[in-house]
Amino acid sequence: MPLFLTQPIHSLRCPRTTRVSQLATAFTFSTLGLLSALLLGMTSSTSAEDTSELKELPRAVLKHIPPVYKEWTFEKHEHETFPPGFHTETLGTGRPGEWTIATEKDAPSRTHVLRQTAPCTTKTCYQLLFNQDIRTKYIDLTVQILSDLGTPTSEAGLIFNAQDKKNFLTVLVSPSKNTVKVVEFIDGVSTMLNEQAVIPQKRTRWHFLRVHLSSTVSREVVEVSFDNQFIMSIEPKFLKIGHLGLITTGEGTFAFDNLRAVELHTGNPISRPPAY
Repeated sequence: MPLFLTQPIHSLRCPRTTRVSQLATAFTFSTLGLLSALLLGMTSSTSAEDTSELKELPRAVLKHIPPVYKEWTFEKHEHETFPPGFHTETLGTGRPGEWTIATEKDAPSRTHVLRQTAPCTTKTCYQLLFNQDIRTKYIDLTVQILSDLGTPTSEAGLIFNAQDKKNFLTVLVSPSKNTVKVVEFIDGVSTMLNEQAVIPQKRTRWHFLRVHLSSTVSREVVEVSFDNQFIMSIEPKFLKIGHLGLITTGEGTFAFDNLRAVELHTGNPISRPPAY
């Protein structure tokens, strides 16, 4: 018996074992080929479906001009006429309001103002003027007020977030007492939310009142300025979309000019949302 093998080891393999190995190898390659084909088909199908369903994200609409930007100077209307686009109401017991466009020599706009001359002799009487067209929530509202002092009960100002003549918010200026206050009316009953003393800076009968309603994170804020001085800010419990307008009370006579309303877009994104 020879001590060393004279043939290569692979030549000594059993023919049956070699055949099984070849069949296993062939099966493995065919299986891999089939799986590759299936995966490629699924990928192509998925890609086609994804491509067909892909849609561009909606583009943000950038508004350079706010939806509501309105100013009333009352210069285009005739003397002793009622301002178009408004309607008048009287809250409480009193004669109907007398809102008319009148001529005023030192009017801030030029020559015309809106004057209210009907007195309110009771504490619960208010003369109201509502705009019929504009309804908004967040707004920058300004007006110039001419006051004839009259009695200590004489007050005038701006109305905002008005649902009707019995439910609204108002900022009232009292020229004889030099105060500004925020009042909430619910079902015709008034509740004073805040009152601050003011020192008029202008040496004129005309004064500038501004109300700025906005939302900061989770807070809704009403800021009040008088004669370009910040007076106070409050956080009402509920601000609603509503009308705007003017208000007077007491026995004094008031005139208004340059009423301006600018809607504010608080918290609206200016870019498209992320893709993820």
